[in-house]
Amino acid sequence: MRYVAPTTVDEALDLLAEHGDDAKLLAGGQSLLILMRERLVEPDVLIGLTDVAALRGIEVDGDARIGAMTTHAAVAGDAGIGARWPVLAATEATVSTTQIRNRGTIGGNIAHAFPTADPPAALIALDARIHLASKARGDRVVPVEEFFAGLMETVAEPDELLTTISLPPQPDGAFGAYVKYAVRPLDFAIVGVAARLVLDGDGAFSDVRIGLNGAANRTLRATGAEAVLLGERSSDALLARAGEIAGRDADPIADIDGSSEYKRHVIGVYTRRVLEQAVAAASADRANEPLLG
Repeated sequence: MRYVAPTTVDEALDLLAEHGDDAKLLAGGQSLLILMRERLVEPDVLIGLTDVAALRGIEVDGDARIGAMTTHAAVAGDAGIGARWPVLAATEATVSTTQIRNRGTIGGNIAHAFPTADPPAALIALDARIHLASKARGDRVVPVEEFFAGLMETVAEPDELLTTISLPPQPDGAFGAYVKYAVRPLDFAIVGVAARLVLDGDGAFSDVRIGLNGAANRTLRATGAEAVLLGERSSDALLARAGEIAGRDADPIADIDGSSEYKRHVIGVYTRRVLEQAVAAASADRANEPLLG
């Protein structure tokens, strides 16, 4: 195996164009190095992105642009992200351990496409866009819910580099939350649910997006649950119904953590919980009362 360390995006794209499927990109290394250790991935060329400064950093000006090599810790601690897209900041703060948050990158996490990784659900809830670059194909932008194609598969081509994650301005009055079920804090989520919602003056849902981790072989958007909420006033029965639909529409993978049926139940419970948290935050804000807990 040969290791190369480009210093610019153009150099990285040249290497991808030259080596294609024989190359792998190394970001924070928290996912790829494990696969290499287990001999599940054996690239001929390893392209390290640490020295590509243009892939790091966060710009907030109306929307947000997060460089693919930005660490989880940097996203979680960014004041602009925390103020305008707090669901993502809170989600990034739940990623595994302090050491992994300091080394792992948001772009590497998304490109790895593990179905129970934390950030993808929050990015779906926030209507994020994934920016890809290629020497032959040029640049393109993919809605995040269309980016994940299967188990550790994305729509990115072998010669494409994930450069940026962008977040559009959030609707006025938007509130959200992320909840996850994991055996230990350092583990991947067994199930994770992120939601962003807006309530109108009558307390009805005028906007809602829900992202699900652990609900299939890829991160999903819970469109069925969203549809049952829109235009309806929030109630315990309605939120429970939305949870049931999210669990029913899911297709989780049975494994050591539980059967598909068990995970569908957990998805339903955690969807209801995340909606309850977001509705409570929205209601407290409208009443100009502090939200406790």
